[in-house]
Amino acid sequence: MVSNMLLPVRSLRSTTNLFTSFQHTSIRTIIMGYRKPFAPKPKPSESHETRALRSKRIVELVREALENDEPNFLTGSKSIYLPFATIKLLRPNAKHTPYQAKFIVPKSFNKLDLRDYLYHIYGLRVLNITSALMPGKFIRSMPAPYGSRYRDSQIKKMTVDLIDPFVWPAQSDEFIQEKELSNELNRYREDKANAINSDVEKPSKAFGGIIDKNPRPMNFVPKLVKRQMKNIKEKDIIAKKRANSEQFISSYIQL
Repeated sequence: MVSNMLLPVRSLRSTTNLFTSFQHTSIRTIIMGYRKPFAPKPKPSESHETRALRSKRIVELVREALENDEPNFLTGSKSIYLPFATIKLLRPNAKHTPYQAKFIVPKSFNKLDLRDYLYHIYGLRVLNITSALMPGKFIRSMPAPYGSRYRDSQIKKMTVDLIDPFVWPAQSDEFIQEKELSNELNRYREDKANAINSDVEKPSKAFGGIIDKNPRPMNFVPKLVKRQMKNIKEKDIIAKKRANSEQFISSYIQL
């Protein structure tokens, strides 16, 4: 498809040179590849009254199905006794109302499958379903900078409109404590896994820094000074042993 292009307008005003005088006429702008407008929507073959009666009939059938505790939609003809799909219920976002619920479904699921699944397994009726395919997150095979980065698999989410409202229960104190504990553990593992060179002995900030002890400072001592101090220490040890031996012998000689 050729995109819309605007050819520049070539126009030069009458210029006067020292030797000649000439004038160029302007060329009109030409639009190339102009997209044609969409074709007009075909008019319905049925009249407005006929379509209104059909819509009214559909509403009546849905009401009758709800009153008789029957499915308010055309169910699938294939019977599945052991479903293999995994459906996850998510907490609602700030934009969701109590009449909406969000699920993570397999990528092979469509809106009709989720509607049948919720009705036949949980007896949950839904009125409308919207789906979205979320991009996968970046993951490293090994800690940075060694591991290569790749994308995780995509996630398919569906939001359904409910007939009856549903409000999530408040989080208990035990749940909050377990969540904080898992977060701190993950933080501690990441600090230790990503530590390189001198950062290996660096204490982690997880759990307020109470797990790892601060490393002892290592004083730098030259080799020559260290050898001299070692010799002095050995001489002092030998002299102390000799003094103890002389004191022991002198005590026996007096007797």
